[in-house]
Amino acid sequence: MMLRTSTLLLLGSVFLLSACSAPSKKAPSAASATTGYQSTNTPTDKYIAKRVTTLAGFTLASSNNVCVDHFNFLKEAQSNNYPKYTKDYGDIGKGYRFLNINKNIMDKDAKDVYTMMLEMKLDTLCTKVQYSGYAVVKDKIKELSSI
Repeated sequence: MMLRTSTLLLLGSVFLLSACSAPSKKAPSAASATTGYQSTNTPTDKYIAKRVTTLAGFTLASSNNVCVDHFNFLKEAQSNNYPKYTKDYGDIGKGYRFLNINKNIMDKDAKDVYTMMLEMKLDTLCTKVQYSGYAVVKDKIKELSSI
């Protein structure tokens, strides 16, 4: 639901900004002839249109999985932690494959404990990835503070 709302907000903003950059077909009013005021600002409209186009080219689509989004952020930010976390994620995936293959022949208690352990490991890893993303942003902010 959050993704849908964000997408709608983004599309609405782009629509509004593109509407602002459309040239006006109206003849100049008497007020603009006497005061010099125009309802459009062509240089500003062109700048906004250029920025919207530029931003649209560099944004990544969000997935429906917050953890995967955090992984994608770390990858794009070229974080040193990304390879280790990716390996850990793959190892947890192997654990889920083992569980899915053997769940029909495992003891119920063993299956429950193994499932809880996998969920705990995955939650912990996702939290580490999220924190690493925060650390990347914090470093970027620190870089900006020297400007």
